[in-house]
Amino acid sequence: MIKWEALTVYQKAAFWIAIGIVGWFSPEIALLFHFGGIEVVFAFIAIYSMPIIRLLQSYLSKAREIARLVYCTCQSSASAQPKVFFVQSAFCTAAFMLTGSIAFSAMYFMPGLVLNGFLI
Repeated sequence: MIKWEALTVYQKAAFWIAIGIVGWFSPEIALLFHFGGIEVVFAFIAIYSMPIIRLLQSYLSKAREIARLVYCTCQSSASAQPKVFFVQSAFCTAAFMLTGSIAFSAMYFMPGLVLNGFLI
């Protein structure tokens, strides 16, 4: 077990900042500190922060899952295939040269994005 005297100044400062932040949301920490001491406060902070840590872990796992899905989708996209991309870019360039409209010429990229699995 770590003794309070063995902590560095930065570790003590980080702990007091954590106590101050938690104190805003749970004022009973002052009562715990008065009757139980620093060990009880530390245990309370550890128990108090577990739901927040679990929530952040679930958000992180969802973000990883979404990033993996986006990566796999982009990798298997028809627009990522050289033959499909070349044809789309050729028609897009021709449409831009003939019409001068970026919105109209960008529509040639849409079939590859919308019909992703059907074009391969």
